[in-house]
Amino acid sequence: WSLPIPMLKSASFLFGLFFKKFQADIVHLHSPKLSPLMVKHPRTVITIHGGTDEFRQKYGAAGELVSSMILSLMKRSRVTTTVLKTEAERRGWIWIPNMTDVKAIDQIPPSNESCILFVGRNDPVKNYQLFRRIVRRLGLRYKAFGVEEVVDWRTVISYMKSAKCLFITSKWEGMPSVLLEAWAAGCPVIASELESFLPFRDALILSRPDPEEMVEAYYSLELVRDKIVRHGRRYSEMFDYPNVVKKYLRIYEYILEN
Repeated sequence: WSLPIPMLKSASFLFGLFFKKFQADIVHLHSPKLSPLMVKHPRTVITIHGGTDEFRQKYGAAGELVSSMILSLMKRSRVTTTVLKTEAERRGWIWIPNMTDVKAIDQIPPSNESCILFVGRNDPVKNYQLFRRIVRRLGLRYKAFGVEEVVDWRTVISYMKSAKCLFITSKWEGMPSVLLEAWAAGCPVIASELESFLPFRDALILSRPDPEEMVEAYYSLELVRDKIVRHGRRYSEMFDYPNVVKKYLRIYEYILEN
């Protein structure tokens, strides 16, 4: 149960959990907003998907205060993992990347249409307006899935397989599924130069979030397309879900044995 109000959704859901009785050997939280639940369940694993700077990016000073409170609470966690490699190194957490399903992606045929792609929800942090400015300058066909069109997952993958490229124009990201899916689908990626993408700079083109520089990055794509697609495919196979699930299982075994 939760209130259908964006700013109160997580808080109301957490409040309800405190009064809910359930038996569990381990509680695995995939949102740091739920970290107060550790008071009730000591055997807790927290996974950070968006990075601890996400609240600051979204809510300014109020978000910074919330982020500080959450970090303090998270010290109670038995294990903290994050999908951001650099944040894991900085904070001494365990890095476990996001995952994808390479086999399922391989079975989807490409679409018969080649265009520029945007894939993401209609949220200011995804910076769809920057993408619109880019495509206006390029004057090329595009698809904006999640904003202008809502389609099923298989359709997104089929367009990735035939796309000229995928633009990720976000102001902040953890390790988005759309990046791993593009890598597995052989779709070249041009992305904003974010901390989370830096360890994988050999598998995508990074650019300042400026329309002119993003357009220049697109025109330079043919020089590096084969290289970044090849490296992206290698990463997607490393982050295939059976490999990533094993990392979580080892953590669960460690907690239960200690």
